[in-house]
Amino acid sequence: MIYVGIDVASRKHDIVITNAQGVIFKKPFKILNNLDGYKKLLSEICLAKEFFNEKSSRIGLESTGPYSRNILHYLILAEYEVMFINPLLTNMDRKASSVRKTKTDSIDAKAICMFLIRNQNNFKPYTLSSYHIDELKTLVRLRKSLKKQINKAMNQLHGYLIQAMPEYYNIFRKIDSKTSLEVLTRYSSLSELKKVRLSTLSKLIKKSSKGHHGLLHAEALKSLPFNSIGIDSRALSFAIKQTLERVHMLKSQIKSIEVEVKFHVDQANTTLLSIPGISYTTGGIILAEIGDINRFKSADALLAFAGLDPSVYQSGNYEGNFKISKRGSSILRWAIYQSAQAIVKFDPVFREYYLKKKAQGKKHRNALGHVTKKLTRVIYSILKNKSIYIIQAH
Repeated sequence: MIYVGIDVASRKHDIVITNAQGVIFKKPFKILNNLDGYKKLLSEICLAKEFFNEKSSRIGLESTGPYSRNILHYLILAEYEVMFINPLLTNMDRKASSVRKTKTDSIDAKAICMFLIRNQNNFKPYTLSSYHIDELKTLVRLRKSLKKQINKAMNQLHGYLIQAMPEYYNIFRKIDSKTSLEVLTRYSSLSELKKVRLSTLSKLIKKSSKGHHGLLHAEALKSLPFNSIGIDSRALSFAIKQTLERVHMLKSQIKSIEVEVKFHVDQANTTLLSIPGISYTTGGIILAEIGDINRFKSADALLAFAGLDPSVYQSGNYEGNFKISKRGSSILRWAIYQSAQAIVKFDPVFREYYLKKKAQGKKHRNALGHVTKKLTRVIYSILKNKSIYIIQAH
């Protein structure tokens, strides 16, 4: 067995190759972060195998964000065993092996080799499943960014609408509902509402609300030009329509992302979706944020990572109520909370647990908080044991 340590950087990578005794092949060398550099690396690995008369190899590189993904992907496709290593682990390993305060790229590469040798029985190769988890992380972060942009655009929409037609809020309680947005996309000023026919407006509302609303809402909208204190402004109308175009575009992009998320969740071959209430979207977020479940020693560690562990305020004789810490990954916490809301509807065990907490006098959100903790422990067990959740009939 030979060991390859790669110290990753943005434009070049430092390489050290050793055998199992730590004997270095040739001397540390560099490769450029391009295809020629990658081919040179594979060539050197083959030469090292011949030199040490070994048939197999293990490669280690540190997880350094976007800089490490290209070479990692290339090596995985070339069917090499690669271990993705937390830089903190190799740093501690390097300090333990020397009291001198030295740090160079070649020393870092050698430290990775030494880490691989010392931890050869705990070698956890990066797999295609891990690749899909990383893909999911990119996608769910992008989805979160687009969601933030939608929220920002909707806040702008509220600002424009309160000036153009403040009474509109009395007609549609949810401004961001499908029906409301359909109306505003076409008629975003008092003069436009004045010109449109009542029958046309009623038909639009009925169609977009799937028959839930119609003539009454249309009549209320038609009265606005005569009763509103709003400003009949072309500029405000233009701003509303432009904002809505942006919202529709962002929503379309999010739908496309969710299709990609579904693909990578399926490719990850996870049993997480066997838990009722966990969808492809929430499941994708949970998988992406947790990554390798073996990073967490216990369910409590996962709870802390999600910020679902309890925090308490105490001063003198006063001790406050227990609340979640809200540290860690906010997007993971959101996904688990969304799943908890669904699971109490679909799973009898979780439904009974939720009702039990309600019977103890806890309010809805507090009871649901207990459900999220219970669900997180189930998620930990399912991922750790690669088991399937079985719904227990009552």
